[in-house]
Amino acid sequence: MATPLMLMAGIGLAETVVVNLVVALVTRVGVTVQLRAHITWPRVAVLGLASVPGAWLGVQTIAFLPEEHLKPAAGAITVLCGVAMALPAAKTPRPPSAIATAVTGVISGYFSTTTSLNGPPVVLLLSRARLPPLGFIADLAGYFVITSLVSLALLWSGTEIDLPALLPMVVACTVVGVLANQLGIGIAMRLPTHVFRSAVISLVVIAGLVTFATA
Repeated sequence: MATPLMLMAGIGLAETVVVNLVVALVTRVGVTVQLRAHITWPRVAVLGLASVPGAWLGVQTIAFLPEEHLKPAAGAITVLCGVAMALPAAKTPRPPSAIATAVTGVISGYFSTTTSLNGPPVVLLLSRARLPPLGFIADLAGYFVITSLVSLALLWSGTEIDLPALLPMVVACTVVGVLANQLGIGIAMRLPTHVFRSAVISLVVIAGLVTFATA
């Protein structure tokens, strides 16, 4: 949700990407430690490793493709992810295959460095497996730590973004993010799985629509 809101506030896409990645990294380190017992580490490792080539390709893309083309495309794809999540799933949850997990990691890594909308593809993958809320959050957190580190390193070396100039915004957003993160975990512990899933789908679709509308 942060990406469309920051774009609506007039913050550039490149700056939005960096701030979101830093905030995601800082907040998810704490969540990863807090919920480490709920993480499926092999799945997170596959997602993280697969995100590297996608993130590299994203850096190459933003060097050549104008921003006005990236935002509407990201918004439309995010909405499609939300719609796919809402489709009826198998009654018996099945863990995603290694191939599906790797492909999702590549796509998410690409979105990470181009728009910072790296969540929806992984959310879709995990949602179809119908994980319990804490397992869902834990796997996302572990993955975000990896892909945020990779994406920031690639952006630092492959673009001309003035990272020191973004420090005040990064600090302010990180403080808010940490506080909201703890509130979110508390809520997730009390939500039934079906309510949690519906809330996630709604947020994904809203984020996509707002991103598309602000393009």
